[in-house]
Amino acid sequence: MNKRQLIDEIRQFNATVRPQFLSQFDEPALQQYLSNLQSAARKHTLREPRYIRHTQTLRMVG
Repeated sequence: MNKRQLIDEIRQFNATVRPQFLSQFDEPALQQYLSNLQSAARKHTLREPRYIRHTQTLRMVG
């Protein structure tokens, strides 16, 4: 990927980052940042709940 493509892909994960800011970095740095973002996204989507909350059903009496 070229620099422009890397910046566009990064902005898919982090829409708040400005392209002007990212353009200050070289391609290997942008690739590393993109890789970190992709890894974090995978971990976030694969995360399972550690516990299941059981709730009681309340019934009216009378």
